Amino acid sequence: MLMLRTNLLVFLLLLWPGFSGYSQSMPNINRVYDPSIKTVQVTKSGFELSAPIIRLHSDEQIRIDFDDLDPEIKRYKFTVLHCESDWSPTTGLDLLEVIDGFREENIDQFEYSYNTTVKYTHFTAFFPTPNMRPRISGNYLLVVYEEDPFRPAFTWRFMVFETSPVVTNGSVVQSSRMEDHLTRQQIDMVVHLNGLSVTDITREIKVIIRQNGRWDNLLKPGRPRFIRGDELDYRYDETIVFDGGNQYRSFDTKSLIYQSERIAKISFDTTNQVFLLPDLPRPFKQYVYDEDLNGQYYVKNEEHAENSSTEADYAWVHFFLPYPSQLTNGQFHILGDLTLGELGPEGQMSYNFTRKGYELNLFLKQGYYNYLYALAGKDKPYGDIAFIEGNHWETENEYTVMVYLHETGTLYDRLIAVNFINSIPK
Repeated sequence: MLMLRTNLLVFLLLLWPGFSGYSQSMPNINRVYDPSIKTVQVTKSGFELSAPIIRLHSDEQIRIDFDDLDPEIKRYKFTVLHCESDWSPTTGLDLLEVIDGFREENIDQFEYSYNTTVKYTHFTAFFPTPNMRPRISGNYLLVVYEEDPFRPAFTWRFMVFETSPVVTNGSVVQSSRMEDHLTRQQIDMVVHLNGLSVTDITREIKVIIRQNGRWDNLLKPGRPRFIRGDELDYRYDETIVFDGGNQYRSFDTKSLIYQSERIAKISFDTTNQVFLLPDLPRPFKQYVYDEDLNGQYYVKNEEHAENSSTEADYAWVHFFLPYPSQLTNGQFHILGDLTLGELGPEGQMSYNFTRKGYELNLFLKQGYYNYLYALAGKDKPYGDIAFIEGNHWETENEYTVMVYLHETGTLYDRLIAVNFINSIPK
């Protein structure tokens, strides 16, 4: 965490008046630094279960929600930093070239929790604001802090895309490689530039594909198989494949009185305690479709609450994955938006030698949650879902296709198209 803070410090030196200097590294991930900050949700305003992606120069906004469990009242601010398509810091741009208006914005909208055992303050903010708007498209890092931007409470990724003639069409099919035919999904797509002037297509156009909001297994296709005029054809490319995985597991804590299907016990000592049933490995089980949220969650208290943002309580949720012995070449993580969509410390499990299994306790707000178990290790650049969850080509997955343009002679990656493709057309 110290290294992440240091990297962010250096990155902010680029954009904050009175400082100079640069380091090529930065904390370009979703990360909560302040332990009193809980339930961070950054979405497209008006769409509760949406990715934080908005159109440039439109009325669309991202909505920022989070709770502060510290009893001391705080005043938060935020700023935004521009990033390249690979989430490295954009260099050579002045803040005035990125933002129209002020460099930071106050978060003035907050409410106190009501009728909860855990007291908290719920904060809400929106971006853009009348005083602070993006000038350019691309990837952005949201930085929320009190008085000092060099000591952030949390950082979060979002994207701004621009109106352009570029359109992507695609579908999800079984992998064409026989060894992966039953386990992996292939993305067949065509990018139509529709008259967009590009000097060097193969160098200036970048395509990135994201599965179910995950950040650990992004795919960056190389050169299109065919270029026909201004049409980039990525169909039948055996390298553009993802593990199919499995449907997400879920649990429901909208009520802390009545036990839902996946809950073994609910108790209360100094706080609410929710014990989930042990999660059994399912790598060899037959695939069964079960509608899920693709790793997302929503906050809800269904026990006569009028406003779940301030009337939903918190509970320790206890996860347990039986496993005969501790792994020596990897570590299990709980993966989903409840652990920031990252393979970070929030979701790392520890082995209990007495119970013979991996466990993790998360302090979560009432609601409905999705999650998976992922195996991470030195030889695994991304979370291996198949090890515990299984791998099926039929699995319902949501893919986000992002097209970037970095024109020769310019200083940043523009986000010129975004498309969503579901493996089960709806």
